[in-house]
Amino acid sequence: MKSDARPIPTSGESRRSFLKKTATLAAAVSAPTFLPPTIYGQAPSANVIGANNRIVLGIIGTGKQGTYHLQKTKPLLGEWNMTVGAVCDVYQKHLDAARKFAELPEKDGYRDHRQMLERKDLDAILITAVDNWHGPCTLDALDAGKHVYCEKPMTRYAAEGWDVYDKVKRTGKVFTCGSQYTADPVFHKVADWVKSGKLGPLVWAQSSYCRNNKKNDEWEFPIDKDASPANLDWERWQGKAKKVPWGAEAAHRFSSWHKYYDYNSGILGNLLSHRFYALMLATGTPEFPSRVVCTGTRKVSTNREITDTTHVLAEFPSGLTFVIAGTTVNEVGLPDTIRGRNATAYLAGSANQAKLQPEKLFADEMDVEEFNDPTPYGKIEHLHANFYKCIRSGGTPFCNVDLTVRANTVLALAEMSERLGVVCFFDEKTRTIRTGEGKVVPPMSYDTVVPNFG
Repeated sequence: MKSDARPIPTSGESRRSFLKKTATLAAAVSAPTFLPPTIYGQAPSANVIGANNRIVLGIIGTGKQGTYHLQKTKPLLGEWNMTVGAVCDVYQKHLDAARKFAELPEKDGYRDHRQMLERKDLDAILITAVDNWHGPCTLDALDAGKHVYCEKPMTRYAAEGWDVYDKVKRTGKVFTCGSQYTADPVFHKVADWVKSGKLGPLVWAQSSYCRNNKKNDEWEFPIDKDASPANLDWERWQGKAKKVPWGAEAAHRFSSWHKYYDYNSGILGNLLSHRFYALMLATGTPEFPSRVVCTGTRKVSTNREITDTTHVLAEFPSGLTFVIAGTTVNEVGLPDTIRGRNATAYLAGSANQAKLQPEKLFADEMDVEEFNDPTPYGKIEHLHANFYKCIRSGGTPFCNVDLTVRANTVLALAEMSERLGVVCFFDEKTRTIRTGEGKVVPPMSYDTVVPNFG
């Protein structure tokens, strides 16, 4: 995948009058030093762990993504005063590899996450299983009294996300979702600009995640010939999804599950969640959507169920509209941009840089501002560190449940719109979804019958 670097626009700046300079200086003096703000109200942890106490982590799902997390975080466990105490996977090959990498004895490897969650010594759970297990594993971990770091997307479907939200609020446990860009200072800085009123009322924003695949075969992986019912609990791996008996098709599904709607939402959950969660954070006060429309096509990469190109329009009660695009067959995307009545914020796509550009109408009332932070961009280690810090302090994580449930609802309704051919109007108070004709429809689920539009 090529770099997603995006240039920040530049423009000439007019000289300010003495009075304007004085007003600007006064505002700067009164402004607080920038720190990543606490934007949302997640309940504090019910069992805060002191700085001198070691955090013990259990991991559910030790395939490619789980191994990646282990590789990135293992060198930092000592610095974070924590350890990996147990690992779980339904595939013995993955389980053994992760257990050995984490230097754990056989007794600390589990094939059923429910048995692992019975362990009283585990403080937190990292969930890196297939997407359709995100919701069930998170709920089970919260019920077991554990803090949770769950990979993005939050859940497979919207209702599962609402259940997770409700349980986090009831238990008071720390929850974070694995969109690592939410740990980047640039998104918090732009949120600070928005909350201070510098952009004025927000009008519309844009973001994307676009890439290309040389073989025109995104998310196709070699079939693992070692996998079989003898060492893989295939029934359990499928979860609530439709059951496919073990055979050639099932083996392909196991290795290339991203291609199948039974286990994920494709571009929406796998790619757009990376950028969208963070840009939602940057709006300052993320909202549930009021209306979502989505289109998707599959005309270039055809050997899959999921789309190869997707476009989302999401409208919010404040009047803000998001335009979000994703594709796996072209690498040119939309620069991350948030437009307001008074100014526009341009965000670099691969660095902690941003620019606040006043509208011409307000150029004499406010200055151009630029933000540049040397912090490395998009590192999951930063999100992990924030998660463990919040477990110790009872603080609010960057990608917390209030942000996550709103972003997850947008993307889940986008899938409904695209696959069911409807416009989704959403009432956050009742969690009711209506079509453009006013008909109430249930949120999409594992049992939803999807029409064939050809």
